[in-house]
Amino acid sequence: MSGPTDTAALVAALHEQTQAINRLADSNQQVIDYLLSQEAEGLDGDVGGATPYLDPDEE
Repeated sequence: MSGPTDTAALVAALHEQTQAINRLADSNQQVIDYLLSQEAEGLDGDVGGATPYLDPDEE
């Protein structure tokens, strides 16, 4: 059977895992916000046909 030490270690590990998942979710949200802002800038301004993607045929 698991003792109080094992349970405390499990709770601590779950807490750390939850914090890591929350940091990842925050990071993902920041990336999404950045990409949406870049898309909005492209729609608002005249990009002159420029694209954010690499085109090997483009000079």
